Amino acid sequence: MWAGRRAEWPLLTCVLREVSSDVQKASVDKLWVTSRYFIRVEPYPFKFWRIFKLKFPDWIAHAKRYKFAPLTHCTPVFYSVLDLVSWLSDTMKRPGIKGLLLLECAKCLSYQGVEGVG
Repeated sequence: MWAGRRAEWPLLTCVLREVSSDVQKASVDKLWVTSRYFIRVEPYPFKFWRIFKLKFPDWIAHAKRYKFAPLTHCTPVFYSVLDLVSWLSDTMKRPGIKGLLLLECAKCLSYQGVEGVG
């Protein structure tokens, strides 16, 4: 999953920097075996998600409204890109970013060979 050149995700990275200024890079990635989507944050993913969950304690309530896969990851995992982006914009109370993030997902995930985004 880390091999090869990765697409840049400037909007997602900027949005997540509002949660923690430590964020240097963010992307939406697909779990190859299960066709589920999550947000990858670098360089400190566990620290970021701990801060995120403290800043947005209703994150789980929003996640349950969408098709949420309660796995043991520090990041929520969703069955579709639309559910993931909808969850993020609802949780952060930023409805205006939803459409822009979906466009970024369509561009960047198609670059990674993921079809049917958007």
